[in-house]
Amino acid sequence: MNACRSCAAAGAIAVVSLFGGVAQAAPATFFFNNTPYLSAGDIPAGFYAGGAPAVLSDLENDLLDPTLSASAGSIIGPGQFDGLRDSVDVDDGALDGSGAAGHSWFSGDGATGVTFTFVGAVLPTAFGIVWTDGGGAVTFSATDGNGNSLGSITPAAFADGSSSGTTAEDRFFGVTFDGGIKSVFIRNSSGGIELDHIQYGAMAAPVPVPAAGWLMLTGLVGLAARRRRIG
Repeated sequence: MNACRSCAAAGAIAVVSLFGGVAQAAPATFFFNNTPYLSAGDIPAGFYAGGAPAVLSDLENDLLDPTLSASAGSIIGPGQFDGLRDSVDVDDGALDGSGAAGHSWFSGDGATGVTFTFVGAVLPTAFGIVWTDGGGAVTFSATDGNGNSLGSITPAAFADGSSSGTTAEDRFFGVTFDGGIKSVFIRNSSGGIELDHIQYGAMAAPVPVPAAGWLMLTGLVGLAARRRRIG
């Protein structure tokens, strides 16, 4: 699994099935954190079932996918913030270190951030977004279908301080949750914020674990707990 994947504490408690060959687990949330991204080929391996999202909105047609709504901002393209605009690198037709010729989602208030909410009928279980520009520290979080928080991540600051369309700082942020994801939120602590490649789909299926393996793990955890009590 991608080295940038981190697990958020979301009650991922193993439940052993005594009647089947595979143990099941309570829904768990996994955040994919701060992965360099220049094209859709940089979506982290193992993020989507089949390797690709069901929908990827690159904004190049000046449209956000209709199954998504945004709390702030709008699409900007040629004729708007020329020389300052920062899309995903490949969207202008070439991987050349510049996203200044593509389209992006821009809000002038990065500290307030932007929430993208899924408005379709069946919630996705994998949801991603690409941060392309802004200042300070970035925070990314998500909610489930009931509006409950699925957690939040704030990686070490990586913004390069440039506003001229540079792409080396562009990063993928994503979350998977098999109970369904209603929204994702992203912000940075200063200046405006630019985003791109807003996407969602089905998460890759977790690798099945034999029930016997969970039983062994449960026994080891119990043994460790007893030793702590004795000690």
